[in-house]
Amino acid sequence: MAPFSVRAIVLEQTERTRQSSKADIERFIVESELKVISLESQITSEPQSTALVELRDRERSTIAALRYLIAPIYSIPIELLVEIFELAIREDSEEVLLYIKDTFLISHVCSDWRRVAHCTPRLWTGHIHVNPGCRDSEQVYAHGLKAWLARSAPLPVSISLSGTGTSRLSPRILEEVLEISPRWRSLRLQSQSPSSLARRIAACNLDSLEELDLGTIYETPSDLDSGSILVFSPAARFRKVSMAIDSDSPHVSMPWAQLTHLALHYRSSIIHDILGQCPNLVSVSIRTPGSPLLPEARRDTPFALNHLQTLSLVFSESAEPFMPFLDCLSAPALQKLCLDFGQVPTEVESEWTEARFTTFQLRSPNINQLELTHSYLTSEDLWAALRHAPRITHLKLVGCDLCFDDTLIDALHYKDGIEPLVPRLHNLVLEKMGKSIFAPDNFVDMIVSRWWTDAQLASYSTPPPVARWTSVKLGETFNLNRPSNERFVRSIEDLRRNGLDIQT
Repeated sequence: MAPFSVRAIVLEQTERTRQSSKADIERFIVESELKVISLESQITSEPQSTALVELRDRERSTIAALRYLIAPIYSIPIELLVEIFELAIREDSEEVLLYIKDTFLISHVCSDWRRVAHCTPRLWTGHIHVNPGCRDSEQVYAHGLKAWLARSAPLPVSISLSGTGTSRLSPRILEEVLEISPRWRSLRLQSQSPSSLARRIAACNLDSLEELDLGTIYETPSDLDSGSILVFSPAARFRKVSMAIDSDSPHVSMPWAQLTHLALHYRSSIIHDILGQCPNLVSVSIRTPGSPLLPEARRDTPFALNHLQTLSLVFSESAEPFMPFLDCLSAPALQKLCLDFGQVPTEVESEWTEARFTTFQLRSPNINQLELTHSYLTSEDLWAALRHAPRITHLKLVGCDLCFDDTLIDALHYKDGIEPLVPRLHNLVLEKMGKSIFAPDNFVDMIVSRWWTDAQLASYSTPPPVARWTSVKLGETFNLNRPSNERFVRSIEDLRRNGLDIQT
């Protein structure tokens, strides 16, 4: 090992060349190279001289330090270097460890890069996952977390907490996260969490909080003495909330009126009460396991969500709340409607009525995207729904075997002079429709009837009165290996060659 510090030499040469030009430093390098040649000649004559070897190695280190000082990467502005760092850091939401690894790697290349990285907070603000239930190397984990969070100050950060449902949470790790609550941009609890933790979060300073995902909140015996109301402090930037709370959990109070995005998973009738306090919602996702969504006394109490653009409803055990919910909802700006019938039993199929759904559609005339999942609707039901939604541009059916057949395909088929169903439709997705009964040839004829190449469209004096497909995805709809589907396969290939984005 050399008896000198390479870092010390770099600092020494940095100070030496502080007022020097690039040409001066290049001259210093030549001088040092000549010294190395001279020393190597002397070492040849005196091979046992340790002092000469050390002098030569030190001079070589000096040359390396000088070359480093005039390297292009060293001379570029710090602002540009930071931009390069940001481009080198992978921010894949599914691979959080890559982001952490890349950030640490950049900060360990050299002392200068480390200084720049540590003084650039935005390099340390990527989404991180924290495990407050970590029991291995708890002190080391907490120390590293503290250092990471300190480097991101004063900027907002996004944090996910995992393992919060374990019986033992590390007070030190949890405190490191809670201490920077004024800088939370988003906070997500990734598992079931006791209401005691939710109460600690609710009591924090949430000045920067925009998104909150509480996961599933549950009461423990020790939580029962804390009261039945979970009150969140005011947060001016609060806009997005997601939470799952059962009927035994505490009532939640938060600034509902300022929310724009809300996702609820409730086994409770208070969803109606919550939505009534959220007039500014743009997106709503509701999942209910089957208890009545609206008490009988409230089903005639309408509520308006005048800014709502996306509505997603999932009923996994009973469709009973389905139509009553839509009956009392007014959403004139609604554009995207997603209905997931989940594991709805067949005995509740009669809950769907065309008249009631049509009434809802008349109050929501701007729907242009419709998604149905595991629906028991027939093709007649879907035809009626589409007939009252002429603005539809995107249609997605997943596992809806009964609602897509030759009758509906014929209604979608464009024939000259006859406007088909949903003339603006240009994006079609059919997934898990293997039990649907219709003729592949009939389907492909319908697709062809609504497709034109660029050259064909340019040759028309007036464009066709229907939209041209932009994307068709068929999923597992067809068994393309069947001999009877040969014409269909050839037609699909022809459409692809002509420019249609069609996936099978």
